[in-house]
Amino acid sequence: MELLKAIVLGIIQGLTEFLPVSSSAHLDLIPRMLGWGDAGVAFTAVIQLGTLLAVFVYFRKRIWQTLTGIWKALQKAPPAPGEERTTSWEVQLLLAVIVGTIPLAVVALALKKYIETTLREPTPVAIMLILMGLALYLVERGTEKLRNRPLTDITWKDGVLVGLMQAFAAVPGSSRSGSTLIGAFLSKLDREAALEFSFLLSLPAVLLSGLFEIKDLLKPQEAPLPGTLHFTTTETLVATVVAFFVGYASIAWMLKYLTKNSTLVFVIWRVVLGVVVLAMHGMGKI
Repeated sequence: MELLKAIVLGIIQGLTEFLPVSSSAHLDLIPRMLGWGDAGVAFTAVIQLGTLLAVFVYFRKRIWQTLTGIWKALQKAPPAPGEERTTSWEVQLLLAVIVGTIPLAVVALALKKYIETTLREPTPVAIMLILMGLALYLVERGTEKLRNRPLTDITWKDGVLVGLMQAFAAVPGSSRSGSTLIGAFLSKLDREAALEFSFLLSLPAVLLSGLFEIKDLLKPQEAPLPGTLHFTTTETLVATVVAFFVGYASIAWMLKYLTKNSTLVFVIWRVVLGVVVLAMHGMGKI
């Protein structure tokens, strides 16, 4: 039975990691609604490594292009006296990813105690689902006629803005992909560039989160507390593999869908889910 639960959670992770609906909220709330209990922060962070690998595999050509572009830029001769130094867009993209990761890391470490306890309660998660969903809708609509910058036009300054928005993702219910899309839209990146940068920015964020929490799963396990789920290393590995395959398919679908459609359907889902959770929590159902 625990293996089946792990597989279901792996599917949820793969489906929701890249959609602007908050995978952490779904991994926290759905097991509660099903009466399974809390899967825990460590399990959630580790199975994210499966979706992280999906990003690496799906965007392997873009990642290789960026790395080779950086290598070529490093091999260029220094500019002649009086000649302006130029920086390749690949270097700018790398800088944007680096500086965009720092705010999330700082906030996650500073609020770690609350992220694992108070902020994972149904009410704050539901509120963040609603608020960040409405914010995504307003920003997307408000910048619709301004977004015309391709990914090759990105700078480290864009990384700062998107990174500051990604810091909200430390709070369960916010959505890493949703918050980064808000930042990318505010940076006037076109829809395709916003999506791709959001995916690439997930690489260090998810990797650091997973590696930071994996140590807790490798420790000798004590008896699980009442109301919590306990998965073995094998079950966690299975969930991670499932998350990889579902996540890969989710990336392909989302890139195709959101390059031509708005995020409205996801905003509606966030608001409805948030209201349902508040109602169920108020009635003592979760």
